[in-house]
Amino acid sequence: MLTGGVFKAFSEFVMRGLAQAEPVSGIAAMQGINRTVLRTEFVFAILALGAITPGFALYAYFALDGTAAVLIVAAAAVYLPSALFMTILGNVPMNNRLERVDPASAEAAEYWAHYVSRWTALNHFRTLGCIVTGTLYALAALELGAATGRVG
Repeated sequence: MLTGGVFKAFSEFVMRGLAQAEPVSGIAAMQGINRTVLRTEFVFAILALGAITPGFALYAYFALDGTAAVLIVAAAAVYLPSALFMTILGNVPMNNRLERVDPASAEAAEYWAHYVSRWTALNHFRTLGCIVTGTLYALAALELGAATGRVG
């Protein structure tokens, strides 16, 4: 859910604010954000969840029965394409291309308009995927707790 919240903040106001800036300023700011995010726990969280999610799903499939197993497998089926793969195959390549753009160049304004629109659309998808994944894991935890008599 934490990653979904960060993604949501970008979709709700960070990208909207950057889009209102002159392209040279918006590009320079986003380039700085992209360089900074690579050195944060946020990237670790995205990648770590991507690494452990298949393990959770395999464990649930082979060791658990019922609703909790279905919820955990569903969480993996949602997270991997919507958050991890979308980040790696969608947003990161766009960030890499933006990094190579000279904010003062003639092509900058045109690419920036495309970047803001497309990047934000991909980010909406990541946001939804992370929120759904977190909800599925929370429901699975409640189900497991109820099954063991530890919740509810």
